[in-house]
Amino acid sequence: MTKVIDPEGTQLAGIRQLADFPAKRVLEIGCGDGRLTFGYAHEAASVDAYDPDAEAIAEAARALPETLRERVRFAVASAAEIDVPRSSIDLVFFSWSL
Repeated sequence: MTKVIDPEGTQLAGIRQLADFPAKRVLEIGCGDGRLTFGYAHEAASVDAYDPDAEAIAEAARALPETLRERVRFAVASAAEIDVPRSSIDLVFFSWSL
């Protein structure tokens, strides 16, 4: 059974009103299984997506479409563990993190 969360796309539509993803280098914190990542990643230049839940990251990596494999990287880490140079990202996206 496939789980469908936000079938109307209202969460992603709301996020798009606040964030501009096209051609951006995105750092996503709290990506979980990637359900929101997959909704915007095709527009972004790159996405580094982190979550402390190893099972969720494994699920996201398995579900990653071939068309996004060169653009999206999933990794296990908490927000406190992430260390990226400031100049390497354009947009930080906290997804289910607060």
